[in-house]
Amino acid sequence: MSGRVPGSREDDAWLSDEQLAECAPAETDELGSPVPTRMILEFPGYTADNFSKMKQRFAELVVNDATSVTAGSEHNPRTRHIRPGGVDHRKAVPSEEIQMNRKSVLRLLAVLSLALSSFRVNAQTTSVEATWDTDEVRTTPVRHRYIHGLIRSHVKFQVLLPVSWNGEIAIFTRGFSGTELSTGAFQTAAVTKGYAFASCDEGWYRPTIKDNPQDDYYESRQSLMELTVYTKALVLMQYGRASSRTLLMGGSNGGHHTRWMVEAYPLMFDGGISGYGYNSQLTQWGSVARVVRNYDVIAARIDDIIAERAASPHWDPFSEPLSPPLTDAQLTALRNIYDIPMELTNGFRYNDGRWLGSEANWKSQYSALLGYLRDSIPRWDETYRPGGGPLTDADLKLWNPLKSPAYIQIDLRREDCTGHLARPTIIMAGAADPIVGTGESEGYKNLVAKTIGRKEAENLLAVYYIPGMGHGGTQYNDLIPAQIDALEAMIDYQQSNGSRGARAPAFIGIYPREPVTGPGASLGFYDLPDHDHDHNHDD
Repeated sequence: MSGRVPGSREDDAWLSDEQLAECAPAETDELGSPVPTRMILEFPGYTADNFSKMKQRFAELVVNDATSVTAGSEHNPRTRHIRPGGVDHRKAVPSEEIQMNRKSVLRLLAVLSLALSSFRVNAQTTSVEATWDTDEVRTTPVRHRYIHGLIRSHVKFQVLLPVSWNGEIAIFTRGFSGTELSTGAFQTAAVTKGYAFASCDEGWYRPTIKDNPQDDYYESRQSLMELTVYTKALVLMQYGRASSRTLLMGGSNGGHHTRWMVEAYPLMFDGGISGYGYNSQLTQWGSVARVVRNYDVIAARIDDIIAERAASPHWDPFSEPLSPPLTDAQLTALRNIYDIPMELTNGFRYNDGRWLGSEANWKSQYSALLGYLRDSIPRWDETYRPGGGPLTDADLKLWNPLKSPAYIQIDLRREDCTGHLARPTIIMAGAADPIVGTGESEGYKNLVAKTIGRKEAENLLAVYYIPGMGHGGTQYNDLIPAQIDALEAMIDYQQSNGSRGARAPAFIGIYPREPVTGPGASLGFYDLPDHDHDHNHDD
């Protein structure tokens, strides 16, 4: 006969007496899992009052279950404890101990469907299925619970839940060549500040996507939505309260995804840090092919070009000839790198050319630029077979997406930014970036100002350039904490209608904020007088 006390957690357990005897008390596992390592979360359509109802009901369940577990005894050896440690932050988590038994966990899972309905995802029923392969305590950069697993059976993800939680979430979106683990300085900065941090591989991998037709660059959108909703659910169960704010952040491809997703889901994300990102798959990769093929024409004179630029930062190669002078073909090729007219789906035009002062990075990053084309053109444009056989490097360099079939262009433009920004966003980019031209950030700044108006753009978007920096680097990484602080202040300012927080700072580090409309003080910006009328330009 079982000796389990009626109504106790042991009595409610799904384990036999023998199995239960093998279990260690929960309090010996400070950050252990309060839920099964496989869970499917359903969240139905959004209604306006669901979120407040969820918070009230959740509070009732936690209080009632904690009371029922501890009543009549000073301590239950199998009660699971979650202690979110205090932290010096304006939204620090209360230090009260929250206790849960198995019944409370099951009730919490039911409540989650209500909680998740407050995070609208295209106003349709969606499910998030995840399995875990790792759930452990780690101590770097601060003590946290680390979870790793799969969403939808193939999207690898990780979630870091710090002991000293600040009440907020930071979602990271990866670079073009990255995985869920390629978080760089973003993860360290965010977790050190107390954010619950999450990232995923977004369902595709650069080296293999051309050979896996089931993978899709656009899948990032669904993956990031699901990761965000899932992380909010984990946070709710880990700390016993919903997060108060969610930030989105990333660089390069992740910089694009940040501005793209913050535009599209202002109810899901409160703001974003968009590092050195682009505005469209078509503009980005079309410009890379153009840079590479024109670089080949000037390669024999690139050292002379670099030396002249170093000696004279404002050197104009078209009015101040080198000695010996560049040929007409070389001057044309150089112009084609500085000036790359691009147009988004909405008709907005901007210059995606590489900026003055970036020439040395054209040479050092040539192989990287060509590598992007080798890995991905077979997937971007399945129709591109100029020689009828496997693509050669010479073929890749000649690819021009504006000459691709309409359905290819439509597919590449699915990720075009619109400029309809409704949440604070910070952009910081290198003024000498050869991979994602700084013109992408400059273009986005002007796109937002044109779309929502100069005054609103002044409140929501802050752009900063780092002279001499290429595609990310130490200068950028060192300023991620400062960018987070600035973004938090901007969000506070927006949400309080100016009663707290602050507008975007005039400087982040030593780098000034750019004027809302450009080019203004933009470093190295090059534009031809007739650029706006040259949208059909082709080299």
